[in-house]
Amino acid sequence: MRQMLSVHRLVSRYCSRLLVLSSVLFLGCGGGGTSSSDVPPKEEWAQVTAVSSSSTVASISGTAWISDSYYGSHCVGFSCLTDTTRTDDYPGVDVTYINQTTGASGSAKSYYGPGTDWAHKWFAGVPVVPGSNNIVISAYDPGGKGVTIAVQVVAPQPLTVQSTAPASGTTGVLLNASLSAQFSGEIDPSTTYYFAVNGPDGAVDGTKSVSGSTLTFTPSANLSYNTTYAVTIPTTLRAVSGSSLISEYSWSFTTMDFPLFRVVSTSPAAGATGVSRYTSVSADFNAPLNYSTFSRSSFYVKSASGEQWGYYYSVFGSGGSITDSVPLQANTTYTATLTTAIRDNAGNSMPFDYVWSFKTGD
Repeated sequence: MRQMLSVHRLVSRYCSRLLVLSSVLFLGCGGGGTSSSDVPPKEEWAQVTAVSSSSTVASISGTAWISDSYYGSHCVGFSCLTDTTRTDDYPGVDVTYINQTTGASGSAKSYYGPGTDWAHKWFAGVPVVPGSNNIVISAYDPGGKGVTIAVQVVAPQPLTVQSTAPASGTTGVLLNASLSAQFSGEIDPSTTYYFAVNGPDGAVDGTKSVSGSTLTFTPSANLSYNTTYAVTIPTTLRAVSGSSLISEYSWSFTTMDFPLFRVVSTSPAAGATGVSRYTSVSADFNAPLNYSTFSRSSFYVKSASGEQWGYYYSVFGSGGSITDSVPLQANTTYTATLTTAIRDNAGNSMPFDYVWSFKTGD
């Protein structure tokens, strides 16, 4: 019913300009003509409907209306009834802002059209500083009619990084290390998307988790030896209170050098998919193995449910493998673990458990 009334109001208002269709729309016009009043179809020229703020940006949105007389003298044809974008026929209202506290200014983003009942919605991301900000919103149609609105935004104090692990500049970091940062406020988990870790080969895949004011990143696979990684925390990260970093925060660290005893390769490879159910699982090292340290307790393969697979163990020089008379389950992710209990013939052990995953096929 409301949509019918809206269309009827449009037809009544601008029927006199649709001369070609006047005979068709005569009854719809109801005898009305174009209003000469400059009173907008709402009580206000513009209004602010929502305000939220981080420590650096205030998000302000609202609605604005064009004057009747300007709309009536410039909107001609069916586009007036159907178009919902800013066009020459429907020029809309220009909405701008200025933060009088900082001097920052700009234009709001908005969409226009009769589909919004002669109104348009607008949104502005206004740069702010922590504390009180006096912001003026101006909304004027091309005829010069409109209004200014004063909005006071109190931006929260900035979020700060209290500590990181590893600390910036640390060397000798283990390849299986998780990375974390502790902040001055409780972190909103939904804002961690752009937290990034990058190495020489690009972005590092991993999972992010939040516990109170601590954000932790766990790489999906072991990092590389003797490699420098950079961690970046963007200003889009938010505390539950709305606080954000004033500027992007970055730090770097370098992983450990090659140890005396280490894994060189695995089969299946880390992240492999479509692996045969009848495969064996093996690892090659850089030195001959002490076969007495290679056992069910030092090398094991488990499914996500915790079920351990593998019965027969064998060692051949610097390599070792597990197999079983029972095939692996289909379409199942398995995690293989080589523990520090494994040693080479010289008695050297790995500096950390070597863990990788793969997924079987049909």
